[in-house]
Amino acid sequence: MKLLIQHTHIPDEIAGVLTYIDAIVPGLNAMGVETRVLSTQTNAIKFWISAIRWADIVHMNSNHLGFAILCRLFGKKIVIKYHYLFYISTHSHYEKMSLWQRLKREFIQTLPKSHYPLKWKLHTVVKWARFGIRFGTALLCDRHTACSQFLAESLSFPWKVSALNCPIASSSPEKAFDNLFQPYTFTYVGRLNPDKGVDLLLRATQLIQEQSFQVKIIGSGQDLERLQTLAKELGISDRVEFLGSRPNREALEIVRSSIALVVPSRWQEPAGYVALEAASVRTCAIVAKVGGLPEMAGNSSLFFEREDYKTLAQQMQACLENPTEALIRGNRANQYISEQFTVEKAAQELLEICQEMKSN
Repeated sequence: MKLLIQHTHIPDEIAGVLTYIDAIVPGLNAMGVETRVLSTQTNAIKFWISAIRWADIVHMNSNHLGFAILCRLFGKKIVIKYHYLFYISTHSHYEKMSLWQRLKREFIQTLPKSHYPLKWKLHTVVKWARFGIRFGTALLCDRHTACSQFLAESLSFPWKVSALNCPIASSSPEKAFDNLFQPYTFTYVGRLNPDKGVDLLLRATQLIQEQSFQVKIIGSGQDLERLQTLAKELGISDRVEFLGSRPNREALEIVRSSIALVVPSRWQEPAGYVALEAASVRTCAIVAKVGGLPEMAGNSSLFFEREDYKTLAQQMQACLENPTEALIRGNRANQYISEQFTVEKAAQELLEICQEMKSN
């Protein structure tokens, strides 16, 4: 079988889609599948056409309507994988509903408010056009997959959407107390913007100020100055360190040396790949119950409700009071991903879908 894998990113960009593709391609090749990877961002249309003609099946990883139309013109079947939220209305709040209810909710939520300036009212047309492109692309695809069960369900499509997990390596050696920073450290990794809820981590830190511990924040973004100011206002600047962006390998080493990773997101994370990365280095995760985060983190992790920084503080306190339990949870998390998020499993599930498509 010849499989063309499409995405919209540039080389060396930090993106979950590229992480997924880089992991799954070797697994597919090991199973005898020929693969080509195409970026509709950087490759010329001439290359698109030759690659589409070459392929038996096309695996799309974006909502690129033009590319989907081209595949259909050449009679190629498409299996698409969704990596991001499909609807604006599911960004901060999600409840299960039918497609018609979801479309109605989406329309209402994207309507401009009466006090909006003209340019923002006109931007509503852009939102509707973008949604039309996403939905049009979906209608052209033969099979649909998503990076988590949550994302699959949130699409509200009347047709089947299969959850296809993103594979991750889990070969990290056993972790012991000697591997941990002293004092014990909690680490956040990700973008610094309000959606990610880093301010909740800072507020939780203040509540357990009497304990000896540190908080390391890895990442950059629009919220950096506000968060630094908040840390000063809360009187916790001495225990919070903003490290900026770090290469993935270095960030993982810091996570491995931490007693726990904290993921305090406000928005409905489609999956929450960072929780898998923590598990890959045997580190316990404390995550918000939003989107696909709980299913990525698994039962061995610690949880708190969205915005509930008081419970987050209690979970951090539990790790400080019983670090042995935190280590055990990290090892269990590693076992979980070594069973559920392997390259072989992800490649086999995708291959089975492609073989079914080819035989129909």
